[in-house]
Amino acid sequence: METETEKQEFGKFQWFFFVIFIPMIFTLTLVGVILSVAGFDVLGKAKSTLKEIPVVEKLFKEEETPATSQVMKEEAQKKEIKKLEETVEEQSVMITALEKDLTNKEKEVQTLTQEISSLEKQLEEIKNTEAETNNQKKDISSLYDNMSSKKAAEIIPNLSQEDALLILTSLDDKQVADILAKMTVEDAVKYTGLLSSKEE
Repeated sequence: METETEKQEFGKFQWFFFVIFIPMIFTLTLVGVILSVAGFDVLGKAKSTLKEIPVVEKLFKEEETPATSQVMKEEAQKKEIKKLEETVEEQSVMITALEKDLTNKEKEVQTLTQEISSLEKQLEEIKNTEAETNNQKKDISSLYDNMSSKKAAEIIPNLSQEDALLILTSLDDKQVADILAKMTVEDAVKYTGLLSSKEE
């Protein structure tokens, strides 16, 4: 049979359990629910409070190791993404610089092409002018071929120096010698000097 002392101890335990422990657990649960609904992080606060207790702290560290490892992986991924973004940005800047350089080169090529085209036109004009001059020389040559050297010696000194030289250079050496022989000494010396300087 139970003694009186054992009954009293059992009675005190029941009293503590029903009067203090259960109402306290119920109250804490109710407060926790109300605070969670209100927007407070009850579990987070409870964890941070329990972490400060030396024995419980070790348990939390063991629990958090996988989570911490996940966080570290995420941070490493973020760093990697940031590096890749920086690389992409650098390459984008390089591409822009190369495109600009290419545009400048294309402009230079275009300018050079225009200059070449302009020079070709000038060369063509010079060729046409030379052809015209040659035609003029031929015309003049044929004109003075039919003229006597005496008549030519009278006409040439009355022409401009440029025209006179054009006529004399268009004729062959024998014709020129005949014309110079029929000129006055002064005119012959003058035109002989002009012809020799032109040939140089």
